[in-house]
Amino acid sequence: MLAEFEEMEARFGADKGAELRKACRYLIRHQFIYAGDRGVSVIYDIVMDGRFRGLIDDFFDCMGYKVLRDQEEQWTGIILHDEEMSSTPKMRVDETIVLLVAAAHWQDEANQGNVEDRATVLTTFNALYDKYKEMTQGAVRVPLSTSKFTDILREMSARNLLWIGEQDKEMQDREIVLRPMIKLVSGSDMLKRIEDHVKTEDYLTPADDQNSGEEAEMENA
Repeated sequence: MLAEFEEMEARFGADKGAELRKACRYLIRHQFIYAGDRGVSVIYDIVMDGRFRGLIDDFFDCMGYKVLRDQEEQWTGIILHDEEMSSTPKMRVDETIVLLVAAAHWQDEANQGNVEDRATVLTTFNALYDKYKEMTQGAVRVPLSTSKFTDILREMSARNLLWIGEQDKEMQDREIVLRPMIKLVSGSDMLKRIEDHVKTEDYLTPADDQNSGEEAEMENA
């Protein structure tokens, strides 16, 4: 691949070469590029540019990834070739369950036509947390605390799957915007997939149980 990059630089210039490398590094770190985010327009355009698509696709193909692009919804990203849940590589069970819940919420709203620009869904933390408790009722021994749930949402935000706003102290809630890339893990069998994850792996260790109980006590204090 080094020769292809050097050939591209010779043809389009060193600046384009630097932008291309920056775009690839960004995708490796964050997985998705969403055009609505500040400061990503240059790298988004590079990945979407037909002149560089072949090189970018081949580069990630060598590492076992497929590059996805959606010009209408204005996002691009990489997913693993050989994963059933291709956008969730090597995630903890609790992370996977929260992602599935968020994806289910996006899908429910999309099915009702409640989508905004670029197929995003506006919701709130409390609405997502209520859906999490509803979908996992009886399936998990100790539900995630709100603080842990927030931490997982922030990790998803780092992958650009969603945007999470600041806490509204008066409302005790915060806005969340679910982005359409999350549909990669959505589907009609969402609840079954959550149950399968709980059954096949230990959802919480004894230490986690104790920590979650302590967090719950602090929240209720």
